[in-house]
Amino acid sequence: MFRTLAVLCTCLLSAALSADNDDWTAIIRQQPYLDSIGMVDNLTTIRQWVLMGQSYCEQPDRHILFDDRGRFVGWMSDAETDAETQEKLNERRQTLVEQGRVDTWLPGSESSRGYPFALACDQPHVDVPLAMARLFGTSPEDRLWGTWDGLTAGSVEQPVSLAELVTQVWKHRQAGFDDPLESIHLEQFMAQLVVESGAVKQAQSADNAIGILQLRRQALDDCGLDARFYRHRMAQVDCAARLYVLIRRNLQPVFEQRFGHLPADKQQALFARLLMQTYHSGVGHMTELLTGRELGKAAAYFAEHHERFSADEIATGLLYHNLGRPPWGWESLVYLIDIDIVTTEICRNDSSLGCSVVND
Repeated sequence: MFRTLAVLCTCLLSAALSADNDDWTAIIRQQPYLDSIGMVDNLTTIRQWVLMGQSYCEQPDRHILFDDRGRFVGWMSDAETDAETQEKLNERRQTLVEQGRVDTWLPGSESSRGYPFALACDQPHVDVPLAMARLFGTSPEDRLWGTWDGLTAGSVEQPVSLAELVTQVWKHRQAGFDDPLESIHLEQFMAQLVVESGAVKQAQSADNAIGILQLRRQALDDCGLDARFYRHRMAQVDCAARLYVLIRRNLQPVFEQRFGHLPADKQQALFARLLMQTYHSGVGHMTELLTGRELGKAAAYFAEHHERFSADEIATGLLYHNLGRPPWGWESLVYLIDIDIVTTEICRNDSSLGCSVVND
């Protein structure tokens, strides 16, 4: 997700890239860092449509198209097959250039993204309303009870929601820390759970992260869990809270090295966002993103010119400008945006949480 510090160039891309420069990452590499201003708001709009089935995504059999600043530029209905849909997308891309909506286009294929970038409205693995119902125990089968580390949440006769269980374990664990984890608020942690697993106990990723908080076996072992408790929901919350403390300890000095000169409020807001991103990507990858010779170029720019950007714009810019450089893909780019969207929904659904973070 990144490039060089020759970032103040405002030259437009040519109307079509040369035949030997058909990689979609070429568009991102030529993007000025200053174009990160407003990008998080643009991406939030289109992710809101996808996650909540709104606006142009009220019908799931559609694709929406957006430009290199995350701005919506068009939509289309899907064809009968994936191959026909891809062909139709490429025709739509070319039309958008002819209409002056974008300056260039690239054909997409089964193995390569095209430009303008496209996002399917139909994403069966992302069902926020259903996951929220699981979280809040809307149906009797979604209510539960359990015990862990001396705690009891609910009972057979009076089961509780997953949200209540998470709250109890989170607060218990935080009370036991010498230095409580104040960077992450409870409602954000719940939203992260929804984004990670859809609140499904049996969830398992392609790289074998498991459970409601998608913890890898090494992390679960480090928490001292027997394999039979790997998916135990109270144990997962407990382990994730402890994992966050470890992540904070390792990330703090790296973050301060790069962004320690920012004003306190902005520094705290940015650290909280990168902390959540690190849970998803790992400390090693985040360290490289902030300090690496190539990947760290964007971080160096944003640190030097931080007054031009909000904390959200910096966090998004760090990822966007390194898209395509392992491990930073589109899933990583929208991870924090999705958490923000779900956090807002959680706060709207449960005023008893006393939300500290509300996104309008």
